[in-house]
Order: sequence, then structure tokens, then C-alpha cells
Amino acid sequence: MRKLYKLGPLLLDPQSRVLTHDGAAVPVGSRGVAVLMALVSKPNEYVEKSAILDAAWPGLVVEEANLAVQISAIRRVLARVPGGENWIETLPRRGYRFVGPVAQTDGRSPSAAALDPKRTNLPEPLTSFVGREREVAEIKQLMPGNRLLTLTGTGGIGKTRLAQQTVFEVLDAYRDGIWFVDLAPLADPALVPNALAQVLQAKESAGQPLVTVLCNHLRTRETLLILDNCEHVLDACACLTEALLRETQHVSLIATSREPLHLAGERVYPLGTLPLPNPKTDAQSIARSDAVQLFLERARQYRPRFDLQEQRARAVAEICVRLDGIPLALELAAARVAALPVEQIVRLLSQRFRLLTGGDRELPRHQTLRAMIDWSYELLDDAEKALFARLSVFAGGWTLTAAEAVCGGEPIGKDDLVYVLIGLIEQSLVVADEDGDRYRMLETVREYAREQVRERGEEAQCQGRHLAYFMELAEEAEPELTGANQPAWLDRLQTEHENLRAALAWSSTAGGDSASGLMLAGAISRFWAVRGYLHEGRRWLSRLLAAAPNAQTAARANALRWVGVLAWRQGDYTTARELYEGSLAIQRGLGDRLGIAGTLNNLGVVTTDQGDYPAARALLEESLGISRMLGNRWSIATSLNNLGVAANCEGEHSSAWALHEEALAIRQDLNDRWGIASSLNNLGIAALNAGDYSPARALFEQSLAIRKELDDRWGISASLNNLGLLADEQGDYASALAFHKGSLANRREIGDRQGIAQSLDGFASVASALAEPRRAASLWGAAERLREEIGAPLSPSVRRHYNPKVAAARAALRDDAGFDCAWQQGRALTLEQAIELASENSFEQA
Repeated sequence: MRKLYKLGPLLLDPQSRVLTHDGAAVPVGSRGVAVLMALVSKPNEYVEKSAILDAAWPGLVVEEANLAVQISAIRRVLARVPGGENWIETLPRRGYRFVGPVAQTDGRSPSAAALDPKRTNLPEPLTSFVGREREVAEIKQLMPGNRLLTLTGTGGIGKTRLAQQTVFEVLDAYRDGIWFVDLAPLADPALVPNALAQVLQAKESAGQPLVTVLCNHLRTRETLLILDNCEHVLDACACLTEALLRETQHVSLIATSREPLHLAGERVYPLGTLPLPNPKTDAQSIARSDAVQLFLERARQYRPRFDLQEQRARAVAEICVRLDGIPLALELAAARVAALPVEQIVRLLSQRFRLLTGGDRELPRHQTLRAMIDWSYELLDDAEKALFARLSVFAGGWTLTAAEAVCGGEPIGKDDLVYVLIGLIEQSLVVADEDGDRYRMLETVREYAREQVRERGEEAQCQGRHLAYFMELAEEAEPELTGANQPAWLDRLQTEHENLRAALAWSSTAGGDSASGLMLAGAISRFWAVRGYLHEGRRWLSRLLAAAPNAQTAARANALRWVGVLAWRQGDYTTARELYEGSLAIQRGLGDRLGIAGTLNNLGVVTTDQGDYPAARALLEESLGISRMLGNRWSIATSLNNLGVAANCEGEHSSAWALHEEALAIRQDLNDRWGIASSLNNLGIAALNAGDYSPARALFEQSLAIRKELDDRWGISASLNNLGLLADEQGDYASALAFHKGSLANRREIGDRQGIAQSLDGFASVASALAEPRRAASLWGAAERLREEIGAPLSPSVRRHYNPKVAAARAALRDDAGFDCAWQQGRALTLEQAIELASENSFEQA
């Protein structure tokens, strides 16, 4: 039995990290639970701040201000219980003490099971869902017969929350899950497909629009997509949605927008406001209104014993009517009960609305919400107004550290920002995410805040500081992406991707800092390469190379080299070589010896792929010599690894093994996870070519495990392909097919054209072994044409295995003309047709 803690009517479950009140989960977040646990485990004892930080943020270095935010949130939750707001005592500059009731108990927590991240990314609700039972029921009835359902309505009316609540109740109805795509942070409509691809983990493809990649990814899936906040990128959403509906059979979509997408087959569901009470009826009747229930629920977060006495009930009803039942407006008004009686709130609202209308006419709904946000803003003090406006520069949320770096300065005191932020959270103008480490604004509120930062004349300054902060983050991340902390830093850049995009977008505009933007793009390019943002990375780098002054700088050379790397990963070898040579010319002019070594290495790799092994060795040995002279072990290991690849291609397997072992030893000493995976994979190839199947399998599996840890889709594809080749050699054709299918699916999504050719060869070999020589010939023909298109011939090492298999298939068919005809038919296939032929489920003997 697990150990639980009873805190009066509250129940704390440390194992599931949930706090419940009368069986219902309380929105305190996993960090808040950890902080609370550190306190209640030592009731009536002062707990040092350092001990609480270690418990709630294990292994992380965070500022004490993060703890202050969590304590404030916990106190608001505890205030639901009479006297609960006083259960945590503060010992200034030292720590905190829990003085409320604590009792240990054994049993099961009544909390709901967490959402399965393999089936959905729906965010855990931070507040209760009130009302809308009729709308939920109607939308659930409409969903089965309508593949596109658009919830429309003014900002703040609750479209997002209604969509999330409704689909949460039907999660099991979709075999491949439900996926939520927040489009609010996007400033560039061209990034709409990228936002969906990021959620689905579908990677870009060379020579294919990302929309096509998404359609291919979803073609066989039964899933529901929620495109949230479409109105500012409406045309892009419509184009993406139309393609998905046309190219897939079992994908459905719910869009939330202030206006429809205007597509054929779209079912529009206009969302109204919450049902309103009659202020002239009794308190019991007033309380039945959904609008009143929402106001009460939110007000009790600030005044736990807030109730509906007869006179107060009429005042609350009047507030709901004045605010037209708009949920966001009601939540903002409810936050005011912490400081004002509801009767005064009614008077102030009435005065404001009369001023805005010039009489007693009702305001349109969008003006009603605007008036409420206006009033909330005017009630802020100078520091709160400044922070509120400046925070609008963030896209996709922010951390406390980021807010302090970007938004500090007069009139916000040096050490006061965290307390000003807490004030904005308590007034519902800022939302703390579930884990309590990130903060965000609802899009309607953020739009208003952007207007304020412009009116203050601070927009350019804030954008500049935003760029500077994320430039610093990127520079800190760059060396970490080749060391022991690769997974954590890849994930951190993934979390901040919207902010990075926003910084790059501003830096590439006429008034932006394109030189800094170019350095930022170069610093995060390894993230783009590993996580599969190949097209997007090339787009940003090319855009900034065009925008930045054409100075022969190290930043420009680095950007050119990284565009080359991304092009190489997409099989665009000619472009990659041109970019590398441009980078190398600048580096030689600057005398940047480490940069020269790196770019020579890149040129050596592409030259190897193009089959010119003497030239490749010369480039790689020159790179290695410079790296050894500089003593840069990471660069030494990279050159050794790629010399090993070239040796393996020429069939010099013992030499390749020695080179890869030397590279692996250095990479293990540096704890370079990506490099270790590469070396293990290449050692596996050497073992496979030598016929040492057992060590080859172990090496491939170790490499695959690390690549999955890094979410390196390009590397995962290579490891799966090699496991398929090994299974084929051992006669395990069922396993070979499974590995090749997994590899081909990845390679198709990321656009690795050389990899696709390798996969087609692998399928052809299995087809030949399973007595399908015609199919094998067609697949070999398709692969040959693809290799010719990209300029990547088969290596001598591969040909030693390839030629006998082709000869055996030709002999099995006993019809040279028929074999050659099938080969030519394969060469005439489009890439998609070749992939479809490889993927057909007709390998009966397997």
C-alpha cells in the first residue's frame, strides 16, 4: 500500500504526484506537489530552502524565486480549506514550515490516471471545467459524421477549453490517439505544417513539401487533430486541412477559430456565451446559471469562503450579465474579489460601460472582453503594467529566468520581478503551466499585451533583449550538444523552439539584428539536424544569410557549413559541396583552423558518398592532421570515424575497425552520446562485413538505443536498416522485413534519399530470397535510378554482397529479358511508387 498524507480534507499522494480535494484533483502541478511533500514530510519543522529546491528540482540549478512562485500557488490552493492560507509559515531568508494538520494514511489515491503520452498530448487541465454540458453533448454527436468541425466564436469565449474537454471524453474512440496543435505562438503562416509535424514527430523530406510528408505520415492512421487558434494563420490552416482531408481516410479535425476555414464539408459550430442568470430572481435560481457557477468557482480561488448570500447573488448575476457570460471576462472579474466587494465591482463595471457606449447600449462581445481586459490592466500598478506588456514578446511561454533577463528594468525593482509575476498570475493575466516552471498568456490577453508594449515604445527593445537572451541560451547549448548532456539540451531547445523561431523571425526583418540572428541559427543547427528540422533549418539559415551583411565572418562560414550539412542529410550532395567550399574559403581567409578542419571533414564525407575515395581520404586526413595539431579530441574522433567509413566502403574492414575503435574510445571519454552511437553503428557494419554476426547485432542494438534516446530519426533509420541487413544475412526474413519497414518509414519522412535507396536494396534482397525475383529486380532498378539522381554510387564493399544477390535473382527467374524488363520498370517508378512496391504485404513466406 502506498503512503498518503491527509491535510484536513486534502489528500496528498507523493507517488502519483497528485493533490486531491474531496476526490477531485487540485491544480497545483507536479513541482507544487514536490514542494508540499518536502514540507508535510516534516510537519511543524522549518525546512531550509535548499532542501526544498533539491526535492522539487532534483539535479537542476534554479533560482529561489521559482520556489516563491510555488509557495504562492500552494497557499492559494490551501486557502480552499478554512484557515488553510496560514498553514505555511515563512522564515525570512531561510525556509518554510508546514503548521497545518498532517496525518499519514495507507490507501489508494482517488486521482484520475495520467494521460498516455503515446496516445495524446492533451494538456492536463489546470482548472475545473464548468458548464457547457449541452455543447459537449452536441459536439460529441457531430464528430462521427463530420471529419472537419470548426468551433467559432469571439476571443475568450472558451473554444479551446471546450474542444479539449470534449475530446478528452472520447479519447478511446481513436485508435491512434488525439493530438493538440497550438497555433497561437506562430507569427509565420508558413510554419503551420511544422507545428503539426512537431506534435506528430513527423520529419521533413527532401524534395517533398512538408504537407505531403504529413499526409503520408497520417495516411494509415485513425486519429483526431485539434488545430487551435487558427484565425491569424487561417489560409495556411485551410490549405493544410484540405490536403489532410483529401489524402487521408481516417483523420478527423477540430479547428478553433474566430471565423470558419471556409472549406467544403466543414461543419461550423458557433459557440455562444454561458447561459446568464436573471438578477431579479432568488439566490437559488441565480446559482443554477453556468456563468454564475464559473464566477463562483474562480472567485473561491481567491476567497475560499465566498458564497451567494441573497444580495451578493444579485451582484454576481449583474456582473455575469454585464460581461455577457464570456468565460475569460468572468475569470478576470473573479480575480478582483481578492481586493474588492462584488457590489463595488458591479459599480465600477457599470461606470466603465456607460463611458464606453455613451449610454445604456450593450457592448458587442469582443468589446465587452476588451473592456474587461482594459479594466484589469488599469488596476495594475506601474511595475505590473510594465511586466505585463514586456512578457508579450515571448512565444510559447517562458521561464522565470527568461522573464528576468528580458523584462527587467524600471519600474520593476531588481529583486521584485518574481513578486510582480505572482501578482499577474493571481489576477489571471498570466497562467502557470502544470509543472509550475513555465508561464504563458492566453492568446487574447497576449494580443492586448502586445498593443501595450507598442504604446510604451518598448517593442524593439524587448525584441532585442529577447533575441539576446536566446542567443546566449543557444551559445550555451552549442557545446553541450556534443557532450554528455545532449538529451537534456535537445529537449530544452525543443521546449524553446517557438521562442527561437520568434527571435529568428525578428532578427531577419528590416529592423532586426540579422548578424545576431545568423549566429543564433548557426548555434542551434545541430538541434535541427538531429531532430529532423532539415527544411526549416535550411530556410532560416538561407534567409539570414541573405539578410545579414555579406561580411566574411566566422558566423557566415558556420552558417554556410550548416546549410551544407542539412542539404547533405537530404541527399542534395551538389548543393552541400558548393556550400562547404564557400564556408572553407571564408575560414581559410580568417585563419580559422578548427573551422577549416570541420569543413574539410564535411567535404570528405560528401566525397565519400559520391564514391571518390582517394579524394575523400585526402580531405579527411588533412582534417585529422589539423585537429591533432590543435588537440581538439572531438574533431579528431570525427575525422577518425569518417576515415573508418571510407575504409569500410573500400572493403578495408580491419583498417576500418581500428579507426572506429580509436574514435569510439575518444567519444566515450568525452561522453559524446551522438558520436558513440555513430561509432557503435560503424563498428557493427565492420563486424557484419567480416561475418561476425553476434557482435554486429549487439553493436547495432546499442547504437539504436542511444539514437532513440536522442530522438535522432536519421540515425535510428540507419541502425534499423543495418539490423535488417544482418537479419537477411542470417535468413531471418520476417525480422529483416520488420527492420526495413521501420527504417524506410523514417527515411521517407525525413527525406533521406540515399537512405531510401539503401532500404529499397534491402527489400529487394529479401524479395529475392523469398522467390520474388521480378519484384526484386524492380526494387533494385528503382534504387539504382535514385542513386544516379543524387550521385551516390554503390561502394565496392556493398557491391561484394549486392552483385551475387542480383545474379542469384536473375538465375532464379531463368528469363534474362524478363529480369531486365522488370529492372527497367523499376527505374521508371516514381519514388512514392517504389516505396509502395517495397511496402506491399505480399511476402507470404516471411
